[in-house]
Amino acid sequence: MTLAPRFHGQFPFYEVWYGKLNFDENRAFWFRYTLLNGKTKEAALWAIFFNGNETHFRKEIFPLETFAKTPKISIPKGYLTDTSVQGDLEDIQWNLQFKNKNGSFDHVPALFKKLNLSKSLVCTPYLDLSITGEIYISGQRYTFQNAPGMLGHIWGKKQALGWTWSHCNAFENQKDVLFEGLSAQIPILGHPSPTLTSIYFQVGNEKLCLNRCIDLFRTTSHYKRGSWKFKAKNKDFILEGDIQSDPQKIIEIPYTDTDDTTLICHNSKLANLSLTLTELKTNQKRCFVSKNKAALEWVTR
Repeated sequence: MTLAPRFHGQFPFYEVWYGKLNFDENRAFWFRYTLLNGKTKEAALWAIFFNGNETHFRKEIFPLETFAKTPKISIPKGYLTDTSVQGDLEDIQWNLQFKNKNGSFDHVPALFKKLNLSKSLVCTPYLDLSITGEIYISGQRYTFQNAPGMLGHIWGKKQALGWTWSHCNAFENQKDVLFEGLSAQIPILGHPSPTLTSIYFQVGNEKLCLNRCIDLFRTTSHYKRGSWKFKAKNKDFILEGDIQSDPQKIIEIPYTDTDDTTLICHNSKLANLSLTLTELKTNQKRCFVSKNKAALEWVTR
């Protein structure tokens, strides 16, 4: 599982590389590199700086043909490699180096791929990044070392009907805890699917990977703006999650699909997360909490 581009001139097609990091007590940064080859054709560079209740968003659009994929993923004013990412927008600049402490996760079951049931594929090549670097916001410099983050990758013919996504690798008084979840509706045979949910959870060397077909249908999920609750299980464990974001820490940004329809991303990187893991054999419960360090996105049409 890599960041390697899947775009080779296909139409319609879109591709997204996105990442985030949290630093200080109440600050976070989100970046996004995108290609769109549909009714609209463009490459774009995106960034959001979250600073408490304030958000700072920038996006710049370039001709699609300016995208270059060798030796690095490159869009004018920004590039991405396996170990670094850089961008230079109007009043947001970033220069980051990273290493992946843990593995990767594929949200889409192999059977879905084999049967071509999904028009989009999504994976997280770098689940648990340690990021060092600097960010400039309107000339003010922020530096950090070993900040927790991640880097994901999406591509396909058309975006999902709607989804919510969360990620966290910064928990209160607990190291080596990692969570990512995605709950989405996609078109299947011309009809909206039920809500399909995939979950990754890791504590130390213990891993809970719920991305089989049965897992996607079995997990219950309820989401809305600034809120996501789910309950996932397998034969050994139940994992219950509650992710909440204060309204003032959410920014709404538009996405364009390959058919020129618009989606709205309700984006927060300062959400609160509570997870409860129950071992079915012993009924032992363990709780994991993150304050202002979880990502939460809800995308609607």
